Amino acid sequence: MVKKPTDFLVSAIAERVLECLESRIRPSSSPQPRLLSVQRAAEYMGRSAHSIRHLCSSGKLPVVRLDGRIFLDREDLDQIITDSKQFHIQ
Repeated sequence: MVKKPTDFLVSAIAERVLECLESRIRPSSSPQPRLLSVQRAAEYMGRSAHSIRHLCSSGKLPVVRLDGRIFLDREDLDQIITDSKQFHIQ
């Protein structure tokens, strides 16, 4: 069977797609950190770092202060998501 010039490209793309899918399906070998930086918390929630800081400064989201740095507890982020759920759009 004669290979076409595009076969290599198609094969490479298929391998990369498979790697991406496997990495999403495979459970992480290391546990996820409970405390997140403001930037990581923003990524986790799909918000900007500015909006996360606003939630903290307004008292809607508690912070953890360690070694002069501010962290957010993943459980608190999950809780604010749960508490903000609504069944009716107004």
